[in-house]
Amino acid sequence: MRLPDLLHVFSLALRRLARRLGPLVLCGALAACGGGVAIGFGYSDYDDDHHDRPDNPPPPAGEPGIFLVAGGLCPNCGGSLDGSGSNARFDGPEGIVTAPDGNLYVTEKNSATIRRVSPQGVAVTFAGSAGAIGSLDGAGTGARFNSPTRIEADADGNLYVTDTGNSTIRRISAAGAVTTLAGAAGQCGSADGDARNARFCSPQGIALDRQGNLYVADTLNHTIRRIDRANVVTTIAGTAGSCGSTDGRGAAALFCEPQDIDVDSAGFLYVADTANSTIREISPAGEVRTIAGAAGQCGSADGTLNNARLCRAAGLALDGAGSLFVADTGNGTIRRIDISNKVSTVIGVPGNQNNVLGPLPGGLNAPRGITAFGAGALAVSVQNLVLKVVPR
Repeated sequence: MRLPDLLHVFSLALRRLARRLGPLVLCGALAACGGGVAIGFGYSDYDDDHHDRPDNPPPPAGEPGIFLVAGGLCPNCGGSLDGSGSNARFDGPEGIVTAPDGNLYVTEKNSATIRRVSPQGVAVTFAGSAGAIGSLDGAGTGARFNSPTRIEADADGNLYVTDTGNSTIRRISAAGAVTTLAGAAGQCGSADGDARNARFCSPQGIALDRQGNLYVADTLNHTIRRIDRANVVTTIAGTAGSCGSTDGRGAAALFCEPQDIDVDSAGFLYVADTANSTIREISPAGEVRTIAGAAGQCGSADGTLNNARLCRAAGLALDGAGSLFVADTGNGTIRRIDISNKVSTVIGVPGNQNNVLGPLPGGLNAPRGITAFGAGALAVSVQNLVLKVVPR
């Protein structure tokens, strides 16, 4: 391993150790230590309490496998319907986040709604109305969305949604009041500036850092944008309209249809550069580096750095314990990237796009959203289902 790679691995180890031990540890070594709330707040050790459902018996605590949280397993179990466990229905679930109240919140792209799912699998519509597409601020089911795809939560329970079909960023208060935070409905563009005047183009990924800045994977602009606490939008990496895979700093770096983003406690960003089938890292100084996969090479090989292969990966989640998990959509798997940038397959069988619950390896059909969900567990959105997965 070259010296720059060794230094990078050492830096990753320090940052991830800081996430494990808390923000006051290693502050002398990590310049990004500071106040605020780290991403990954509010994760509790939930029990999958589905004792009344023979189709989904509760797993032993910590037992590896794939378990139903909510949604129907039958081939025609689509639509959008509130209910409990296997009686609930989803229509194109995409983004998923665990909020401080312990619930999962899911963006349901096809029905243009935001759903809330309890740890016990009770699904209700939290914002928007199934099938009512539009762009309307308002309370709860009175609001309207257009193909929402990703979602983030802050420490106060506010939600932030990429309203992809409207090319806007929406905010939902803990009480369910929906407002437009940035962009203008139906106006695809790339202008920076005040959030009211800024423009996005089919944004998808969204993440919140410890200082309260939002980061957006602006998918069809091929850029990464920041919305600061003053609601000023800035392009921090990539060039609008330029699809590519170049590493470098700021506008010199190129992405191609990035679909998700996450941020660690030291301010390093991780990007699912979906059309390139790679995972990229952006340092606080704006340096972009490819940490997994090779641009344009869709595959499923485990390995380190550019020896690994992914296929149109579309979801990312940091687990707070040193690992970056990837929803490798084109392979139907969940991959883990450790502190040495080694990629391993932890859930599913590459190329087997079927939902197979129970013991590992199991199977997943085109996983899209992924979030930490209790100690050692993840929640994943797949074909009309919300699942709990526990890697080995």
